[in-house]
Amino acid sequence: MAAQVPPAGRLSAPPAWALARVPGLEHGAAPVALAPLAGGSVNEVFRVDTPLGCFVLRLNGPAWLRPGVERERELALHRAAAAAGIAPAIVHADPAAQGLLITQFEFGRLWRQQDYADATALRRLGERLQALHALPAPQIARFDPWQVAQAYLRQMRVAPPLEPMARLEQCCAALERDQRPGCIVHGDLAESNLLEGSRLWLLDWEYAQHGDPLMDVACVLAYYPAAQPLAAELAAAAGLGVVQGEALALRVYIYRALSWLWSLARGEPAAAP
Repeated sequence: MAAQVPPAGRLSAPPAWALARVPGLEHGAAPVALAPLAGGSVNEVFRVDTPLGCFVLRLNGPAWLRPGVERERELALHRAAAAAGIAPAIVHADPAAQGLLITQFEFGRLWRQQDYADATALRRLGERLQALHALPAPQIARFDPWQVAQAYLRQMRVAPPLEPMARLEQCCAALERDQRPGCIVHGDLAESNLLEGSRLWLLDWEYAQHGDPLMDVACVLAYYPAAQPLAAELAAAAGLGVVQGEALALRVYIYRALSWLWSLARGEPAAAP
């Protein structure tokens, strides 16, 4: 995982109180090495090396709150995945302390866009998803994309066009009628969240949910259209069997529409799905 300098205005180093939670730094010792990592647009993320190992430290950014993110839910689902070796091990977590999360640092390379057009890579991802979806889900509320969409709308100064919102509502209603049994769903399978190391690690559990397992396949197709010709192979590797095109299409639209609303709620231009 290559260190990347965050945008201007972001922290260049974690505060002392957060560093003191990292193993080996409890008594004010200086880290062996410290480097900012790319942590999305709102989190402060660092690699921290100490005499006891290599760790990732994450804190909330100044505007971390956004619909679909709940630190307690994230932590419960990350813990379940980490116990199964699907996510990096959690070393320490304190959501009340600026969302503090410390995990084991795993070495490897992040996925690239071309990996989503590679049948072997997608089969490997599907196998990891099958293992994830088979885990017992914690007792948390099931994912409701329409409620998330409504939360995005409440953050906007200008209402979005009616036509894509009407289609999103229809797709959400169809999903409600056609949901598969709920399981742990990662929900954000972007290239920055997939790490090829000692195994294929799934990173960043902010948008993980208790939901329909087919939504993870839809997430991949919504983010990376190049994976579309391999959708059947991905679904099969994920243990989802033969998937009807209509069922997958409505879930892909939900993901694209929520991504569009996410951008609009942040005041960023975005093309309607």
